[in-house]
Amino acid sequence: MKKRNPFWRCTALFMCACVFVACAPKDTNGSKKTVEVSWWHINSSIRSHQTFQDIAADYHLLYPGVTISVTALENMEYKPKLELEFAADDPPDIFHSWGGGGLAEYVRKGYLRDITDWVLSDKWESKINPAALELFSYKGRVYGFPHDLGAVGFWYNSALLEGAGYREFPSDWDSLLSLMEALKKKGVTPVSLGIADRWPVMYYWVYLSMRIGGDDIFKDILARKRAFTDPAIITAGKLLQDFNRRGFFQSTAIGDDFHGQSRYMGDGLCAIQLMGQWALASQAQTSERTNELHPVMRFAPFPSVQGGKGSSKAAMGGANGFVIGKNAPDAAVSLLEFFTKASNLQRYFDSFPGIPTTPGVIVREKGLSMIHDYLNEIDSFCLYPDQLFPLSVGTALNETSARILLGELTPEEGAALLDDEWNSWYTRNGSN
Repeated sequence: MKKRNPFWRCTALFMCACVFVACAPKDTNGSKKTVEVSWWHINSSIRSHQTFQDIAADYHLLYPGVTISVTALENMEYKPKLELEFAADDPPDIFHSWGGGGLAEYVRKGYLRDITDWVLSDKWESKINPAALELFSYKGRVYGFPHDLGAVGFWYNSALLEGAGYREFPSDWDSLLSLMEALKKKGVTPVSLGIADRWPVMYYWVYLSMRIGGDDIFKDILARKRAFTDPAIITAGKLLQDFNRRGFFQSTAIGDDFHGQSRYMGDGLCAIQLMGQWALASQAQTSERTNELHPVMRFAPFPSVQGGKGSSKAAMGGANGFVIGKNAPDAAVSLLEFFTKASNLQRYFDSFPGIPTTPGVIVREKGLSMIHDYLNEIDSFCLYPDQLFPLSVGTALNETSARILLGELTPEEGAALLDDEWNSWYTRNGSN
């Protein structure tokens, strides 16, 4: 009997939600006063920057009383700037979120506006079951809308792998190491990595931990059933250090950020990159060859580890979307509703390919269908742990991953630091 797929069981409702603009925001009806809405996003694609501006302009034509200020921020500058806005008690009206623990913490601190009544009322023409918005909900209340879903895996240049004698991507860790050595012998840099941004390193440590300790290891830690000092996480740290010592990354990896990492792949200078569904768009954006290499790019799940409890059918990933700030006017909710209309999401995904959460949007990037197929076959799904846990723990996880990779911390020391951070946060906040 075929096992039911938990990812699509939870997210199938996403694919049944069709969002339309139902009515004008009440704070612009019958009033000559201009309403200002601030909209922050973190897209790296210049084409998508224009799309956001175009959608905002179209909304303004419908509702001239609403003025929209769109701000594009780099991923690494986004959270610090957001924290400054929170400290000033003035969060943006609409801003990017990955959902999960970060969203929950924002709710607990009172930074977000509850939009459940909008979603369940006639203002939202197509009804959306709150269960479909699980990642952007907290205790049954909805605070935003995820427009993009996906998973992290290995993107690889099939032409470079074939040159090293590999027509298929390895399915286990030891075979992956053999591939790395084969690429080096051919004079090809095996892996592109942006250590400066920290979070790309975290993906390696997390996946190794899942493959060694079991699919639900991070969910178990979140539920206080296990700890960051679990032997599987320490072993994963040792494998991470060994991977780095073998010289598989580009020589500039320690100073490169995510954009540099993407550029090496887009220029064909590295063969492999561990990244999410946005990888192809970022490669095209940062490379002088734009999307020239897209036809040879393939996607593969993170391999299993011999003797490990986890399966390659367990994915790590998540959603990209927008939440509504605590002080936002009704026009901000209406604008989010307008953005998630299928015709507008089509414009967005044409400029920044992804996996949409609403029907009626065509995925034109063939490479993304490989992630879609993978998600359709997985047995379990884990939100990015730096988003699954509260912000301070997620930040520590990213930083510790890089420090272990570089040998600044032993795996034992890194695990202990994370455990201390998680225990400290839990002592202060409990399970609320």
